[in-house]
Amino acid sequence: MKQMVRLWLVVLALVIAGNAAARATGDAQWEFGARVGGMITDNSFRLDGSAEVLTLSRTLDDKRVIELEYGADQLDFSMDYGLSHTTFAVNYLEVNREPLWDPYILVGIGISEFDAPSGITEGRDAMMQVGTGGSWGLSENGKLLLRGDLRFRYDLNDTGQPGQDGWGDAIFTIGLSYRF
Repeated sequence: MKQMVRLWLVVLALVIAGNAAARATGDAQWEFGARVGGMITDNSFRLDGSAEVLTLSRTLDDKRVIELEYGADQLDFSMDYGLSHTTFAVNYLEVNREPLWDPYILVGIGISEFDAPSGITEGRDAMMQVGTGGSWGLSENGKLLLRGDLRFRYDLNDTGQPGQDGWGDAIFTIGLSYRF
Protein backbone atom coordinates (compact mmCIF):
# COMPACT_ATOMS: atom_id res chain seq x y z
CA MET A 1 0.00 0.00 0.00
CA LYS A 2 2.84 2.41 0.82
CA GLN A 3 4.34 1.74 -2.64
CA MET A 4 1.06 2.71 -4.28
CA VAL A 5 0.78 5.95 -2.28
CA ARG A 6 4.37 6.88 -3.17
CA LEU A 7 3.75 6.13 -6.84
CA TRP A 8 0.63 8.30 -6.88
CA LEU A 9 2.58 11.17 -5.26
CA VAL A 10 5.32 10.85 -7.90
CA VAL A 11 2.68 10.74 -10.67
CA LEU A 12 0.98 13.84 -9.29
CA ALA A 13 4.31 15.70 -9.11
CA LEU A 14 5.17 14.69 -12.70
CA VAL A 15 1.77 15.76 -14.02
CA ILE A 16 1.97 19.13 -12.25
CA ALA A 17 5.53 19.73 -13.45
CA GLY A 18 4.65 18.60 -16.97
CA ASN A 19 1.60 20.84 -17.06
CA ALA A 20 3.66 23.85 -15.94
CA ALA A 21 6.39 23.14 -18.49
CA ALA A 22 3.89 22.67 -21.32
CA ARG A 23 2.07 25.91 -20.47
CA ALA A 24 5.36 27.81 -20.37
CA THR A 25 6.28 26.69 -23.90
CA GLY A 26 2.76 26.81 -25.34
CA ASP A 27 3.08 23.24 -26.70
CA ALA A 28 0.54 21.63 -24.35
CA GLN A 29 -1.29 18.72 -25.93
CA TRP A 30 -3.07 15.65 -24.52
CA GLU A 31 -3.38 12.26 -26.19
CA PHE A 32 -5.52 9.22 -25.33
CA GLY A 33 -4.55 5.82 -26.72
CA ALA A 34 -5.66 2.20 -26.75
CA ARG A 35 -3.46 -0.64 -28.01
CA VAL A 36 -3.52 -4.45 -28.12
CA GLY A 37 -0.74 -6.91 -28.72
CA GLY A 38 1.18 -9.94 -27.60
CA MET A 39 3.93 -11.03 -25.24
CA ILE A 40 6.98 -13.24 -25.38
CA THR A 41 8.20 -14.29 -21.94
CA ASP A 42 11.25 -16.43 -22.63
CA ASN A 43 13.81 -17.13 -25.32
CA SER A 44 11.63 -19.52 -27.36
CA PHE A 45 10.17 -16.64 -29.45
CA ARG A 46 6.62 -17.97 -29.30
CA LEU A 47 3.59 -15.93 -28.35
CA ASP A 48 2.84 -16.62 -24.67
CA GLY A 49 -0.04 -14.24 -24.10
CA SER A 50 -1.93 -11.08 -24.93
CA ALA A 51 -1.64 -7.49 -23.71
CA GLU A 52 -4.01 -4.51 -23.65
CA VAL A 53 -2.86 -0.95 -22.88
CA LEU A 54 -4.63 2.37 -22.23
CA THR A 55 -2.59 5.56 -22.11
CA LEU A 56 -3.06 9.23 -21.32
CA SER A 57 -0.15 11.36 -22.52
CA ARG A 58 0.84 14.98 -22.06
CA THR A 59 3.19 16.63 -24.54
CA LEU A 60 5.72 18.79 -22.70
CA ASP A 61 7.44 20.22 -25.78
CA ASP A 62 8.32 19.15 -29.31
CA LYS A 63 10.45 16.20 -28.16
CA ARG A 64 9.29 15.22 -24.65
CA VAL A 65 6.13 13.41 -23.51
CA ILE A 66 4.99 12.12 -20.10
CA GLU A 67 2.53 9.23 -20.24
CA LEU A 68 0.32 7.48 -17.69
CA GLU A 69 -0.28 3.87 -18.68
CA TYR A 70 -2.69 1.20 -17.50
CA GLY A 71 -2.03 -2.30 -18.83
CA ALA A 72 -3.48 -5.75 -18.48
CA ASP A 73 -2.18 -9.03 -19.81
CA GLN A 74 -3.04 -12.71 -19.74
CA LEU A 75 -0.29 -15.30 -20.06
CA ASP A 76 -1.30 -18.83 -20.98
CA PHE A 77 2.04 -20.27 -22.22
CA SER A 78 0.06 -22.23 -24.88
CA MET A 79 -1.53 -24.37 -22.14
CA ASP A 80 -4.25 -22.16 -20.55
CA TYR A 81 -2.09 -21.47 -17.46
CA GLY A 82 -4.07 -18.46 -16.28
CA LEU A 83 -1.39 -16.00 -15.11
CA SER A 84 -2.45 -12.36 -15.41
CA HIS A 85 -0.93 -8.98 -14.62
CA THR A 86 -2.35 -5.52 -14.13
CA THR A 87 0.18 -2.70 -14.44
CA PHE A 88 0.26 1.02 -13.84
CA ALA A 89 3.26 2.97 -15.13
CA VAL A 90 4.59 6.45 -15.69
CA ASN A 91 6.55 6.62 -18.94
CA TYR A 92 8.87 9.25 -20.38
CA LEU A 93 9.02 9.37 -24.20
CA GLU A 94 11.74 11.12 -26.20
CA VAL A 95 10.22 11.75 -29.63
CA ASN A 96 12.09 12.45 -32.88
CA ARG A 97 9.54 14.34 -34.99
CA GLU A 98 9.80 13.41 -38.66
CA PRO A 99 7.60 14.41 -41.62
CA LEU A 100 5.99 10.97 -42.11
CA TRP A 101 6.13 9.52 -38.59
CA ASP A 102 7.26 10.19 -35.03
CA PRO A 103 9.67 7.51 -33.73
CA TYR A 104 10.33 7.48 -30.00
CA ILE A 105 12.16 5.78 -27.17
CA LEU A 106 10.37 5.04 -23.91
CA VAL A 107 11.54 4.60 -20.32
CA GLY A 108 9.05 3.87 -17.54
CA ILE A 109 8.57 2.83 -13.94
CA GLY A 110 5.49 1.46 -12.27
CA ILE A 111 3.72 -1.23 -10.30
CA SER A 112 2.68 -4.69 -11.45
CA GLU A 113 0.05 -6.81 -9.70
CA PHE A 114 -0.15 -10.48 -10.59
CA ASP A 115 -2.81 -13.12 -10.14
CA ALA A 116 -1.55 -16.69 -10.51
CA PRO A 117 -3.43 -20.01 -10.52
CA SER A 118 -1.48 -21.74 -7.70
CA GLY A 119 1.20 -21.27 -5.05
CA ILE A 120 1.58 -17.60 -4.19
CA THR A 121 -1.58 -16.52 -5.98
CA GLU A 122 -1.27 -12.73 -5.94
CA GLY A 123 1.17 -9.94 -5.29
CA ARG A 124 2.36 -6.44 -6.14
CA ASP A 125 5.87 -5.45 -7.21
CA ALA A 126 7.79 -2.59 -8.77
CA MET A 127 8.57 -2.79 -12.49
CA MET A 128 10.64 -0.99 -15.11
CA GLN A 129 10.32 -0.85 -18.88
CA VAL A 130 12.26 0.40 -21.89
CA GLY A 131 11.11 0.40 -25.47
CA THR A 132 10.90 1.95 -28.87
CA GLY A 133 8.04 2.70 -31.21
CA GLY A 134 6.42 5.21 -33.48
CA SER A 135 3.20 6.93 -34.42
CA TRP A 136 1.82 7.77 -37.84
CA GLY A 137 -0.86 10.33 -38.62
CA LEU A 138 -4.08 8.87 -40.05
CA SER A 139 -6.02 12.10 -40.44
CA GLU A 140 -5.27 15.39 -42.18
CA ASN A 141 -5.52 17.38 -38.95
CA GLY A 142 -3.03 15.06 -37.20
CA LYS A 143 -5.40 14.16 -34.35
CA LEU A 144 -5.91 10.45 -35.12
CA LEU A 145 -2.73 8.37 -35.00
CA LEU A 146 -1.67 4.77 -35.52
CA ARG A 147 0.84 3.86 -32.78
CA GLY A 148 2.94 0.76 -32.34
CA ASP A 149 5.73 -0.14 -29.96
CA LEU A 150 8.02 -2.87 -28.73
CA ARG A 151 9.22 -2.83 -25.14
CA PHE A 152 10.92 -4.91 -22.50
CA ARG A 153 9.23 -4.99 -19.08
CA TYR A 154 11.19 -6.18 -16.06
CA ASP A 155 9.42 -6.98 -12.80
CA LEU A 156 11.31 -6.92 -9.49
CA ASN A 157 9.23 -9.82 -8.13
CA ASP A 158 10.87 -11.98 -5.45
CA THR A 159 8.11 -14.37 -4.32
CA GLY A 160 9.51 -17.80 -5.14
CA GLN A 161 6.54 -18.41 -7.48
CA PRO A 162 7.73 -20.49 -10.49
CA GLY A 163 8.31 -18.20 -13.47
CA GLN A 164 7.73 -15.09 -11.35
CA ASP A 165 11.09 -14.16 -9.81
CA GLY A 166 12.53 -11.09 -11.52
CA TRP A 167 10.89 -11.90 -14.83
CA GLY A 168 11.14 -9.96 -18.07
CA ASP A 169 8.65 -9.79 -20.93
CA ALA A 170 8.90 -8.55 -24.50
CA ILE A 171 5.64 -6.77 -25.31
CA PHE A 172 4.56 -5.53 -28.73
CA THR A 173 1.39 -3.50 -29.22
CA ILE A 174 -0.43 -1.61 -31.94
CA GLY A 175 -3.46 0.65 -31.74
CA LEU A 176 -4.93 4.11 -32.11
CA SER A 177 -4.32 7.39 -30.32
CA TYR A 178 -6.33 10.59 -30.41
CA ARG A 179 -4.87 14.05 -29.71
CA PHE A 180 -6.99 16.68 -28.03
